[in-house]
Amino acid sequence: MRKLIILVTIIVFNYSSNVMAELSPEQCGFNSDDYLPVVTNLEQTAIDVKADTAQFVENETTVFTGDVEVVRGGQELKSDRATYNKLSGEITAQGNVQIRDSEVILKSKRAEWSVVDDEGSMSDASYRLREGHARGQAEKVLRQGKVQTDLDDATYTTCAEGNDAWLLKASHVNLDHVKQVGTARNVVVKLADIPVFYTPYISFPLSKQRKSGFLTPSIGNTEATGFDLRTPYYWNIAPEMDATITPRYMSDRGLMLNGEFRYLNNKHDGNIDAGFLASDDLQRDGDRINPFYNEDRKHFSWQHKSRFTSRLNADVDYNYVSDNAYLEDFGSNLSLASTTHLNRLLNVRYNSDNWNLSGRLQGYQTVTDVSQPYQRLPQLRFQGVLPDQATGLRYAMTAEYVDFDHDDLVAGQRFDIEPSISYPLRSAAGFLTPRIALHHTRYELDANGTSIVNSSPTRTLPVSSIDSGLVFERDMTISNNSFIQTLEPRAFYLYIPERNQDDIPIFDSGLKTFTMGQLFSHNRFSGSDRVGDTNQLSLALTTRIINQQTGREKFHATLGQIQYFSDRKVTLNSTATETQSDSDMVAEVVASITEEWTARGEMQWDPHADSNNLSAVSVAYRGDEGRLLNLSHRYRRDDLEQIDISTRIPFNKQWSIIGRWYHSLQDNRTLEALAGLEYDSCCWATRLVVRDYINSSTDQERNLAIFFQIELKGLGNFGQESDSLLEKSILGFGS
Repeated sequence: MRKLIILVTIIVFNYSSNVMAELSPEQCGFNSDDYLPVVTNLEQTAIDVKADTAQFVENETTVFTGDVEVVRGGQELKSDRATYNKLSGEITAQGNVQIRDSEVILKSKRAEWSVVDDEGSMSDASYRLREGHARGQAEKVLRQGKVQTDLDDATYTTCAEGNDAWLLKASHVNLDHVKQVGTARNVVVKLADIPVFYTPYISFPLSKQRKSGFLTPSIGNTEATGFDLRTPYYWNIAPEMDATITPRYMSDRGLMLNGEFRYLNNKHDGNIDAGFLASDDLQRDGDRINPFYNEDRKHFSWQHKSRFTSRLNADVDYNYVSDNAYLEDFGSNLSLASTTHLNRLLNVRYNSDNWNLSGRLQGYQTVTDVSQPYQRLPQLRFQGVLPDQATGLRYAMTAEYVDFDHDDLVAGQRFDIEPSISYPLRSAAGFLTPRIALHHTRYELDANGTSIVNSSPTRTLPVSSIDSGLVFERDMTISNNSFIQTLEPRAFYLYIPERNQDDIPIFDSGLKTFTMGQLFSHNRFSGSDRVGDTNQLSLALTTRIINQQTGREKFHATLGQIQYFSDRKVTLNSTATETQSDSDMVAEVVASITEEWTARGEMQWDPHADSNNLSAVSVAYRGDEGRLLNLSHRYRRDDLEQIDISTRIPFNKQWSIIGRWYHSLQDNRTLEALAGLEYDSCCWATRLVVRDYINSSTDQERNLAIFFQIELKGLGNFGQESDSLLEKSILGFGS
């Protein structure tokens, strides 16, 4: 009777089972207590019959009347009257017939059933399924053992009783339980009793196994593509691999074919994604001529991971587009369209208990007018550590070899090694860690058509530091709640002598953004082409407020600054020596104001100019029923000032409004404006989203996109999906 999973029939017009939506039984008032518990070894359980009266007749036949109840393990039959043949195990039930088990409840006026063979038929049956809280009716149900089930004039919906917002009806349904495949004929989908879709034939899976078939089509309209229709087809190639082939029709550009291939086994997994548009039909893109008119446009992407052993693994990330505007024209979000380089990477790693070794080949495709980065062909990196050695010493070493390649700039090989010794001392009250290291770097350079002073420059210098900190605690009470407040001063001294590095090219180094983490970093530069000279002391003070009962941190604040005892002469590109005696002050605050409200703030303050160089402030609200609000302000002096407001506001159990306003105050320009209305009930949902945006921060052309989606719970989605867009645009949406 679980076997009457009738109606997975209805899983989505030949669609794959993985498009099924997660449903909310509680939202529908669905009661799972009506179903029986699961029972294994059903064939070995005895048959128990109860009734008000029983009359024995010939041939081991008994007629039961009045509250008849037949139970066998995990199956139960109830009726007003039942005739039971003990020899054959056949039951003919009449009047208020109900058959139920752990998965399905069937009701009808009459049923003929064999409790031994699990065969029989019912007339004018209604059903309820535990999975997906589905329900429906069938004029006739014919069960042929464990082989197949046939249903005539079957209906299906996930809406609550008395609500037929949507309904699927089929003239005939066949469920093949051996192949786990069902078929249906003359299928009609009705919305509010109005037929909106018809197909003469569909097939669908009877289990959670994937099945080939068309997925829900996506329909939309944007200024970049015009009318946009996608009709994906899912191909279940094998248990360990599948593919999705998506023809995409764009009224302004033509027909594009996209494909995705996925594979997964014990040692390898990955996906290949590709797209091809034969001859772009768009002549003008807004006020400008489309430079790719009548040209083929395409993309290819391959992401792969291998786990050869528990210690040895590898990954591949290869990406290609046919032109620099491809992501802007066919991408769906600001960050994707703003991509400047596409990664091409092969990485192999081996991890041991105390050391690891990695090898990398890395290049890029540059898709904007910025300069191309260096390629690493190859890069080898070793890291090792020996903790808790004699007297508590800790030995460590980092070594790296890179061959940097470039078409126009100085190329060459770099070997870098840094052995170190430290002596960590720790207790509950604090820590002290003195460390000394020797940093050596050697280059073999190729001028590559440019001029260089030294083809084999070297650099060797010591790096010494002392990191220390204390932890003070006290008990405190706030609103009758017990807390622990900590006070954690930290001091970090770093000394690196100056070495002239002007003859060393810049392959991968840059000045790190000054943040709280930079207070305790051994080098103010990223990469190994520059090691910054310094004689400095970093001081920081942190306080925390921790709930004693839950251990949850309610408040965290840190204030820090670097004091310099000498000028910093090592710079990038021979810029001026840094003479300031102290750094900006950096502050960080994180507060859980209530269960729903949290706040975070970061600031970089210049005490000499009495000005804010960088700040980021955000407030977030996470309430019941999906309520959320995000407020943030980001500022970088002379470069950036943005405000970002996003929200989702339910005004009853079904209806919500969603929106985002992402605005550049410096440019007085809106980067993205989004507004939407959504309805969500137990059996269907719909969403309308209007989005006005730019593809990149320098793009003068604006785009308008409209997303309209209808989801029939347990059946599928119709229209253009907006979930992924909203999850990227509105922090916390969908979580």
